[in-house]
Amino acid sequence: MKFTQEQFVQEQKAGMPPAVEGVFLHGQVVIITGANTGIGFEAAKHFAIREPAKLIMVCRSESKGQDALQRVKSETGFQSVELWTVDFSSFDSVKAIKKKIEQLDRLDILVANAAVGMYDYLATKDGWETTLQVNVLSFALHVILHLPKLLETAKNHPNQVPRIVLVSSDGHYLQTISSKALDALNTLEFMTEQSQFDRSGRYSESKLLATMWMRALQPHLSTITCVSVNPGLCRSELARNARDEAAQYFSNLMSELGFTCEEGGRQLLYAGIGQRDRESELRQAYVSFSRVSECSDWILGEEGQKFEKKLWQEVNEVVGEVDKTAGEIIQKYLS
Repeated sequence: MKFTQEQFVQEQKAGMPPAVEGVFLHGQVVIITGANTGIGFEAAKHFAIREPAKLIMVCRSESKGQDALQRVKSETGFQSVELWTVDFSSFDSVKAIKKKIEQLDRLDILVANAAVGMYDYLATKDGWETTLQVNVLSFALHVILHLPKLLETAKNHPNQVPRIVLVSSDGHYLQTISSKALDALNTLEFMTEQSQFDRSGRYSESKLLATMWMRALQPHLSTITCVSVNPGLCRSELARNARDEAAQYFSNLMSELGFTCEEGGRQLLYAGIGQRDRESELRQAYVSFSRVSECSDWILGEEGQKFEKKLWQEVNEVVGEVDKTAGEIIQKYLS
């Protein structure tokens, strides 16, 4: 699918569909990352009022996370909320929750919302450009560490298909991967070099990569649904690192066309609980405005499909190297 600026404006002006109604999550466990602010926080409230057995809010800051948790409780009346603190710019932080995952009775919905949009180049302590690590590599590590619990839930509750939800972006339509990066011995290592950092395109690049990795994940998981979702442009804190003209541009764009974070949160809810009567349609799907849409032509084309296989191998090699448990999960379920 090709996506134009005109289509973007039309969709933003058309309005966000209402939240899914009539679905409750009794007995189920939901995890949502990046849950202390923006669309993550609003999505947490949407899930909370559907009354799961437990809602786990994953946040980077303990203090901000606790504040958000208390607000969810007070604003929804739902009390079975738990906070996990994870910094996605650190592999060690992502790995540290393995025991918490193992102790869960079940896991039905995993929403991967945590993301950053860096305006300046910044490497993490693990040696990766921050946007690539947070939005792609740590996202993949986080998902892989949850797979055994998701698969166990699918086995023990065959009438309830667990879902993994990636918060993607319609910005992925605007990106391709350069021929130099594609031809590099290791594309991710090439892209993490400071000389390859493009402040205007890195966020969309990261969403393109994450969406492709999710598409590659689905064929390995017959009992789990993997879905990527576009929440639309929302008046969130995503552009908080922008400065000067870029900051003004994003401010004007959000003011003119942006949805509220509550409206964006509806799409995370839809990807998590919507269309249960047509589950197969959501497998490997890209969802936008409460409907299954086609992802970018580049992803679906010959070059994109070839790169998807390469990306799958590269991401999983990194994840397997940084964590032994993740490597074992990849070998057992994803090889």
